[in-house]
Amino acid sequence: MKKIKRLSSIVILAAAVVGLAACGNDSAEETESTLVKIGVVGDSNEVWAPVIEHLKEENIEIELVKFTDYTQPNEALENGDIQLNAFQGYILMDDFNASNDGHLVAIGETVLNPIGLYSDKYSSVEEIADGVEVAIANDPVNAARGLLLLQSAGLIKLEYEEGTNPAAEDIVENPKNLKILEMEAAQTARSLTDVGASVINVFMALDAGFIPKDDAIFIEPVNEESKPYYNIIVAREDDKDNEVYKKIVDAYRTDESKKLIDELYKGSVLPLW
Repeated sequence: MKKIKRLSSIVILAAAVVGLAACGNDSAEETESTLVKIGVVGDSNEVWAPVIEHLKEENIEIELVKFTDYTQPNEALENGDIQLNAFQGYILMDDFNASNDGHLVAIGETVLNPIGLYSDKYSSVEEIADGVEVAIANDPVNAARGLLLLQSAGLIKLEYEEGTNPAAEDIVENPKNLKILEMEAAQTARSLTDVGASVINVFMALDAGFIPKDDAIFIEPVNEESKPYYNIIVAREDDKDNEVYKKIVDAYRTDESKKLIDELYKGSVLPLW
C-alpha cells in the first residue's frame, strides 16, 4: 500500500513539473520577437532609432540593412531577402516594377525631401531675368523633377504623356527664354556662381550650408505633382496587409518622429502625416 502511495506521489510531482515546463514554454513563445529586415540607403537613418526602440516593446525587432545604390534594395525585397525597404519614392518603385515585372507596393508614406530653386543673384522667382541659365540635375528622374519645379514656380509650362518623365523638349512655354542647363546633381550647388539659378536637392543644399526653407527662392510644394517623389515604406504585394508591417508604419508616423525630423533637417524635410 505504501508503495502505491509513493508511486502516486511521484506521478503527481512529475505531472506538476511537466505542467510548469509547459507554462514556461508558453511564456517564451509569447515573448518571442518577430525580426523584420528593412532595406535603407546611406547612413542618415537617425529617425529609425526611436522607432526601433518603441517596436521592441511590441516584440518586433528591426534590423536595418544598408545598401549603397538604389537598385539592390528593391531586388532584395522582391527576392525575399528583406521584408521592407524605406529609401525611395513612388516613381522609383513604379519604374522597378515595370522594368522587372516586380510586385512591390507602398504601405505608408513618410516624408518629402523637397528640391528647391536657389540663386545668389535673385531673391525671388519674379526677379529672374530673361535669358539666364538655370541648372538642373541631368539624370532622367531628377531632371523631370527639376522641370516640374520650374513649372510650379510659373517659369515654364510642360506638356508630356502622363506616367512618363518630362524632359527639356517637353517645354511648350518659356516666357523668360530660360536656358536649361543639365549637369551632375553634385554640381548643382557649386554652379550657383555661374548660373542665374539652380535646382538643388535638400541634402545637397544642407551640405552646401543652406537652410532650404529660408534660403531657397522657391520650394517644391506638397501637391499632386510632387506625389511621385513622396518617400514610402515598401513591401511585397502579398504582404501589404501584414499587421506587423502596419505597426512599423504607425511607429514611424508619430509626433516624436516628426519632431526629430524637424531637428535633424532644420525644418526642410516635410513629414507627410
